Amino acid sequence: MELLVKNRLEWLLENRNILSNTQFGFRRGKGCLDSLSILTSEIRIAFTKNENVLGVFLDISSAYDSVSLPLLRQKMLQLSIPERLINFICSLLMSRSISVRHCNTLLPSRSVWKGLPQGSVLSPLLYNIYTFDLDCSVNQFCKILQYADDIALYSTSPSINVATICINTALHHLNEYLLSHNLSLSITKCSAVLFSRKRNVPSVAVRVNNTPINRYDSVKFLGVTLDSKLSGRQHLEHVIKKCEKGVNILRALTGVRWGSHPATLKLLYDAVIRSHFDYGGFLLDPCKKIALSKLDKIQSRCLRLITGAMRCSPVNALQVECLDPPLYLRRQFLSDRFFCGVVQIKSHPLLRLLKTLSQTIPTANYWSHKDPPLLINSFNKYTSHSSPIEQSVLFPIYETQFDALIFCPRIILNFGVDKDSPGANLKFNSILESDWPQWNTIYTDASKSSPDSSVGSAVWIPKFKIILSFKCPPSTSIFTGEAIALLEAISFVESHKLNQTLIFSDSLSCLTDILKTPFRARDNSSVTLKIKQLLYKCHCSDIEVILAWIPSHTGISGNETVDSCAKVAVHSGCDTYKFSLPRDLRISAKSSMLFNWNNTWQRSNQSKGKYYGSIQPSLPSKPWYLKHGQISKSTISVICRLRLGFIATPVFLAKIRIRNHSLCECGLEEGSLEHIFFNCPKLKVHLYDLLPTNIPRPINIPFLLTMVHTPLSRNRHHQPVICQIDLYSVYLSVLCYLIF
Repeated sequence: MELLVKNRLEWLLENRNILSNTQFGFRRGKGCLDSLSILTSEIRIAFTKNENVLGVFLDISSAYDSVSLPLLRQKMLQLSIPERLINFICSLLMSRSISVRHCNTLLPSRSVWKGLPQGSVLSPLLYNIYTFDLDCSVNQFCKILQYADDIALYSTSPSINVATICINTALHHLNEYLLSHNLSLSITKCSAVLFSRKRNVPSVAVRVNNTPINRYDSVKFLGVTLDSKLSGRQHLEHVIKKCEKGVNILRALTGVRWGSHPATLKLLYDAVIRSHFDYGGFLLDPCKKIALSKLDKIQSRCLRLITGAMRCSPVNALQVECLDPPLYLRRQFLSDRFFCGVVQIKSHPLLRLLKTLSQTIPTANYWSHKDPPLLINSFNKYTSHSSPIEQSVLFPIYETQFDALIFCPRIILNFGVDKDSPGANLKFNSILESDWPQWNTIYTDASKSSPDSSVGSAVWIPKFKIILSFKCPPSTSIFTGEAIALLEAISFVESHKLNQTLIFSDSLSCLTDILKTPFRARDNSSVTLKIKQLLYKCHCSDIEVILAWIPSHTGISGNETVDSCAKVAVHSGCDTYKFSLPRDLRISAKSSMLFNWNNTWQRSNQSKGKYYGSIQPSLPSKPWYLKHGQISKSTISVICRLRLGFIATPVFLAKIRIRNHSLCECGLEEGSLEHIFFNCPKLKVHLYDLLPTNIPRPINIPFLLTMVHTPLSRNRHHQPVICQIDLYSVYLSVLCYLIF
């Protein structure tokens, strides 16, 4: 029940734009990174102009427990929230009681007359209502950022004294506001930091009610440590300490000959270690290169533990083997994804700051020997995009009518025609004639011929012989193209009042997305929300519209026709949809990262990781070991070392000066992999005798190691290459003395 009330109240507040733009706590589409990006951008702009930023980071003592419920009710009435909703919330909050158990004795219950319940889904939203006008008390003196009960005040000025006066005045008015709302600051948890390029910074006196607030060289704000020079050193040192604990967990779970499967270890690495790299890291770049290099070393250590590789194995090859990108590319990828989420809101305060910073960087001396911030790279990349980005005043879900959001349209996901059913067209027509007589039929589809081509969306209406075709920008995904085709089909039905209409689509993901509850979905497509709005409008107008899924490429005539129309629309469709959707750009950010990584890998393997580059010239879609959960860690370690080319053969041991010579123990030839596997007389069974006869000869080790990457591939000449891995299991006992 609370969740239903929360969804209704949240939509009401956001739709009316009631909450402050400086409040980023517990609001859909906003979060900690928004506050951090705004603050770091403000500091960088100040450093560019050789100005100072005085920041005060405040904590409200027992904020939720101190909320005055009568005042909360008064504020909700002031905001014109429906009275029935207010009465329900107040009855929920004011009729509470608590019981305390002490020494196995249950004490009498006590009534609770103030505060918000901890753990309630309504509490964060109600607190935002309670303090919706907090920023008005300080706006004329300084700038403010809020994340629930965490507050940051900061003032920018060339003069430190002027900034101090502004902050002290703002603190005085803020304290008065808090006292009037039965709230108070926890002075011991508050801190002040002066962000400045100066080496010798004078002391500043920041006070609240004549009580000084301690000044520090750094502060932890929303999980990121910001130092006075914005060097990122202290934050990265903190991250390194956290990651060391995660590395110890990996060490406890694996070795070279024993341990968990690499797929499990990679999941653990992503959750326990890489998550610390990711959070807020892109906001502090550029920062100290030495600290960043320590993160790179932690990554390489983890990848060696996962694969069982030698310490001297090339890092660039390890990254490709585990499909874990270099950290500098991942930071830019995270920056791109974050910016795509920000840019969809026109009024987001970060956009103005990034525009100012991008204009000042080319001519500022401060940036002459520094790389631009990653967010500036993202800003320049997407603002100069070939097609303009679609923006909205509010987050898309709050621009859609609430009744449309909760409306459940009729969608048929099983129309009776299977993907592999013979005579699909005849069966489909038979179902239409018997179950849906007199119903209009419309077919929709989308097509994309190549990653760089436009997307064609088409609608085919057989009854009127009408084709609607649209050409969308290259950044558009197939999902969005299918959704646009559905949107246009429903729009045609609504505008022409076509009652009893069946709209067929072969996009199961698109139809499933329409069925989802938007409040529960992590990310909603703006086109899907428009579809729900139109379907609800048709429902209110008594126009019966049903969406249905049919399998593609099964010979259904209507689907084949619209598929051909969509392919033509790629080149000659109407350019009604000129805008790129932020959701599609956010998805394409990964493709961009993989493209850059692939180019980097092909350049770097010319000098480092040459052998691995010869058998893995481009990035794999997935690590080869993911499909082999039944194989032991020792076997995978052997194969990884073989693929990397760093394995304890006599030739390799002589190369790194552990052995005086490179001869095999048989004394006939050098102990290379080819000799050990194919020619060594000490082997009781030769490799050729174990290989399936279908594998063509002659054969060599690099060929086998290349085939390991596609273990389940089949063609008319080859059996599944899983047998090669079983083969290495047989040879493992022979090679143990060489490898470990």
